[in-house]
Amino acid sequence: MAKIPAVHQTFYYAVPPRRVFSALTRPRDLTRWFVAKATFVPKKGSTFQLAWRGGYVLKGRVSSAVAPRKLDLEWIDRFSGGKTFRTEVRFEIAKKGKGSLLSVTHRGFKTGKKWTALYGGIQSGWAYYLTNLKSVLEHGIDLRSDLDSLG
Repeated sequence: MAKIPAVHQTFYYAVPPRRVFSALTRPRDLTRWFVAKATFVPKKGSTFQLAWRGGYVLKGRVSSAVAPRKLDLEWIDRFSGGKTFRTEVRFEIAKKGKGSLLSVTHRGFKTGKKWTALYGGIQSGWAYYLTNLKSVLEHGIDLRSDLDSLG
């Protein structure tokens, strides 16, 4: 079965790589820009759980974690009807000047109507949340609103 291309996005953050890595892995930091609740240990083989404001819960597994440079996750989406979608997310963090470049690659999409919908949601979701991460890291301001459909 043919696959849909990977989602790939890169953002510059005016903070050191360790702060970006912390924002991706510490439950308290994850709730400042991404989710309402998080259970996360950045250790290979550990499981994690992310819960968004709207009630959606995602579970996954840490494939690898090399602080403060790389984080690989097995991302397991489950939607109503019981369908499970397994994809992979890679976060790569590189020092750039006084800040950091964060490259996110989300891959493993297949073809079909539900996969295409998932792809679109993930692509727009990463843009939304990674822009919010920039605001939180650089200015301490969470841009999420309860009125946003992703918020």
